Amino acid sequence: MRVETDNSLLFDDDDSLCFCVHSSSQGEVFAFVQCLDVGMDGQMRNPKRYWGKWDWDSPEDSMKAIMEYGGKWPELPAPGK
Repeated sequence: MRVETDNSLLFDDDDSLCFCVHSSSQGEVFAFVQCLDVGMDGQMRNPKRYWGKWDWDSPEDSMKAIMEYGGKWPELPAPGK
């Protein structure tokens, strides 16, 4: 799957820096996505992480919605730090 947004984000499952992990909780399915900020010229490759609701019937729409409106998925500190 390849999804691009108007704000220069790209998800391409053929790119090793992009990935999507699905998880179910409280009767909902969520996806945690790492995509790339490619910049206005399409040359940058800055990883960005977002999460949001996932719909298996509309994977491309779900991916685009997460990339455009999803919550930021921060790096979590190691326990005890």
